[in-house]
Amino acid sequence: MTTAHPDSPPVYLLSDARQKQRVRDILVQRRLGSHMNDTKWRELCLAMRALALPPAYQSKSVFEDSPCPADLPHAPDYIGDWACTPEASLGLHIEWIKIAPRYQQHRGRLIVPEIVDCSAEVRALLSELRLPVVEQDGFFLLLAHASGELAI
Repeated sequence: MTTAHPDSPPVYLLSDARQKQRVRDILVQRRLGSHMNDTKWRELCLAMRALALPPAYQSKSVFEDSPCPADLPHAPDYIGDWACTPEASLGLHIEWIKIAPRYQQHRGRLIVPEIVDCSAEVRALLSELRLPVVEQDGFFLLLAHASGELAI
């Protein structure tokens, strides 16, 4: 697994006007309001990547019916990419992100993994950035685009 330097800029894929307009059309059709902008995405990605263990997350694009990855464990055994690669790009097309603030750290073949909980750090970071977040079942749900109701 390659890890980008925490100071490298986040990756955004929606740079052409047609893609941006397509997202806007979907938002209007689904009556979703936007709660994030490029500055907020950039601040979030850089702050998350600066954590000792950047938390894993599941994202839902406005283009898709299902989130990616399909399942998010309570304590994943991997860390989050936070827009280091095109596959993990964040920005205008993201409807919501579900953040798992725990990490399952491997300690050996015969030893039960240690669960490292960084909930307090993630909570403080999200609060400091003043992002639209809801805590739900041990996860943080960041609402990038939302209507009055949110179903996940």
